[in-house]
Amino acid sequence: MISLMNSPRSGVGIIAYADCVYAVGGFDGINRLCTAEAYNPVNNSWHEVTPMLTSRSNFGIEVLDDQIFVVGGFNGNNVESYDVTTNEWTEACDMDIFHSALSCCVVSGLPNMAEYTIPRDALPFLHRDANSNEHT
Repeated sequence: MISLMNSPRSGVGIIAYADCVYAVGGFDGINRLCTAEAYNPVNNSWHEVTPMLTSRSNFGIEVLDDQIFVVGGFNGNNVESYDVTTNEWTEACDMDIFHSALSCCVVSGLPNMAEYTIPRDALPFLHRDANSNEHT
């Protein structure tokens, strides 16, 4: 028999790490959730872990440097990290603007990450003017 999560969730963040599958945050149809739980496939069971500091759904989630990071989301304007060994969430940083329905990934091995990014204030210059073929 398959074990079921303790809380129904949509907009949940799911990530596999440290021999478990983590279901973090989400929306239960009424409230954004800060709760989190982990599935252990060896004993086919779910157990609750420490809740996040911020309730959120539709956020990015990724593992980096042996920590689970959650980024933005509906209600979330910050980044938090979870340490599996201590079962604790820590606020990593605030975000200047809200981001919802996003994804995260880790890109390693790039010698100079600055060559692959642009400043936020340069974004308007990347869009074309509808009345010309030139960038505005």
